[in-house]
Amino acid sequence: MTLTIPNRNISTTGFFQQNVRVEPLVADGRHNAFASFAKWRGQYWLAYRRASGHTTRDGEIALLVSSETKEWTEAVRFDLDGDDRDPQFVVFGDRLWLYINSLRDGNFQIFATCSADGQTWDPPRQIYRDGFILWKPVLCAGRLYAGVHQPGSNDQRLSQLMVSSDGISWTKVSSIRRGTGESETALIFDRAGHLTAFLRDQTRVGGAILEAKPPFVQWTQRPADVHLSGHAVYTFSNRTYVLSRAMVSDPPVVAGAPRDALPAQLDQGTVIYTYEKGTLKPYCLLGPMSGNHDSSYATAVQKGDEMLVVFHRSAHEYSGEYRARDAADLFLARVPLKNKR
Repeated sequence: MTLTIPNRNISTTGFFQQNVRVEPLVADGRHNAFASFAKWRGQYWLAYRRASGHTTRDGEIALLVSSETKEWTEAVRFDLDGDDRDPQFVVFGDRLWLYINSLRDGNFQIFATCSADGQTWDPPRQIYRDGFILWKPVLCAGRLYAGVHQPGSNDQRLSQLMVSSDGISWTKVSSIRRGTGESETALIFDRAGHLTAFLRDQTRVGGAILEAKPPFVQWTQRPADVHLSGHAVYTFSNRTYVLSRAMVSDPPVVAGAPRDALPAQLDQGTVIYTYEKGTLKPYCLLGPMSGNHDSSYATAVQKGDEMLVVFHRSAHEYSGEYRARDAADLFLARVPLKNKR
């Protein structure tokens, strides 16, 4: 199946389409979304939230495994008696680690489990403090780093940099930003060991880019100039890519506008940017934007000269009622990497 992008979206946003192949991955009438993708020990691992709706409270985490991304088998399922969401994979040591953010009685808790063989998993155990969401852990110099953010009113939100030497005990390194609508924060280290954080801003249409040098306690900030949400960042073949959500409205809304400037009717889709010389540049869109209410939370691995990207699409009207049922499907896109430098 090939998904095409309407010409009007290309002309209004400046995005262009690569030779992208997109195929359905999970489509069973349920809300399948918020995935994490990893390659480990020669196999592809996919974790995602499976629920009856976007904001229902019955989410559980399903893990699929495949040798060639053609046929998938369910390996295990985790149900932590909360609304289990936003699973996060990371390969650390000789194990595959999975972090699960679980919403219980209005309060988030972070759980960790790991496996040495993909068949037997440690019982999930809570890590860190209540009230935080862990986002996209990365490995640097033998330790794990992650952004954690605290949901709430915009003036109470915060994003922190955390570090762990064993995957279980996490300590705070610094506050990345606080008090102005902080949300999902994806990290990447460059070759010099400098750290860049891509932050979702709940007060503005556009996100923020923050940077720090070791020991990562002083942060500088500038606008990302594009919307960031449900985003991830990867370096493949020495080039950095940011996967996020694109939103198009008529008339357009600039990135610096307040969040409430967005109209109720939006076209949405999953977008890939390259990050070059401190600037996010459009690379390609995945799938149509029109008729799509919710998209992105994309996750990727490299396979040869392609990146394999898993993302979701949903056409439901997001009512905010957590009892509302709606469906979302997962797709797998095969995206050519940009020509090597």
